[in-house]
Amino acid sequence: MVFGILAMILLGVFLITLIWGIVRLFKKKPVKRLFLTTAVSFVLSMVFFYVLGDQMEKEEAAQEKKESQMQAEREARIEKKTATTASATVKPTLKFVEAAGIVYKMVEDTNSADVDMTKAKFIKTSIMKGYLTTKMKDHVYMYADTDKSGEWIQATFDDNDNVVKKVEMSPDLEKKVVASVNKEKATETAKKEEAQKKADEQKKQEEQKAKEEAQAKAAEEKRKQEEAARAAEEKRVAEQKQKEQEALQAKQQAEAEQARKEAEEKAQAETQAQQQQQQTQTATFANCTEVRAAGRAPIRQGEPGFQAKFDRDGDGIGCDQ
Repeated sequence: MVFGILAMILLGVFLITLIWGIVRLFKKKPVKRLFLTTAVSFVLSMVFFYVLGDQMEKEEAAQEKKESQMQAEREARIEKKTATTASATVKPTLKFVEAAGIVYKMVEDTNSADVDMTKAKFIKTSIMKGYLTTKMKDHVYMYADTDKSGEWIQATFDDNDNVVKKVEMSPDLEKKVVASVNKEKATETAKKEEAQKKADEQKKQEEQKAKEEAQAKAAEEKRKQEEAARAAEEKRVAEQKQKEQEALQAKQQAEAEQARKEAEEKAQAETQAQQQQQQTQTATFANCTEVRAAGRAPIRQGEPGFQAKFDRDGDGIGCDQ
């Protein structure tokens, strides 16, 4: 402390004499003694700073040695503890490395413990149950494996014992815990990747199935449309054939009716002709005027109704004049 004060004073003297010397130099006044004082104060201040630094290094080394001794004494106290303490009489429910891993993962985590108890109580009564517990100071607890006293864990909580702020472990235990946590993370990552892979495959299968269903639906719709078009064409063709059949039947009926009528007319004409012929054959004419009126002129000898009086010239043809 004294060396530090002296060093600061000498450094101040150095700065003041240096500035004052520069001012006197510009004023062209003697500065030799002043600069000599400046040089001496600078050298002395450096010497005091060096001595101060060396002393501080020694004090730091002594402090580190003291802390190492305290840590060794603390570990020795833990090793000397017997398993007859309250926390060690209960058989642990977890392996020490597993319990340490849980605490390790609870750093800065506010959702790991039960809502009805603090984190410190949760760790002491649930996770680290059965292991040797030593309260180092407020909110700082050290746990040791009674079977393997070389492994220990120290948990530092916040002022409310709600959050694990820091976790320190013995080197071997830390290696085991980190390896275990990394393995667990890798396993969890592998599970997530596998789950994602399965989800992607399932999604792909569902998409393929949906695509196939859509194609099948489109094909079915096309088939229905083709069937509907074919049925419509068949119906049109059937209707066309029916119309043609009906037209043919109508034509045939008309032709049959026409033939029937012609046959009836022909039969009627033949009947009339026969009747007329019969009438003519049986008819007797008084003179040629009646023969002509009956359409029989000229009338020949041997035909029904011929009379000699109709043939005046005797050539066998009557009513020819």
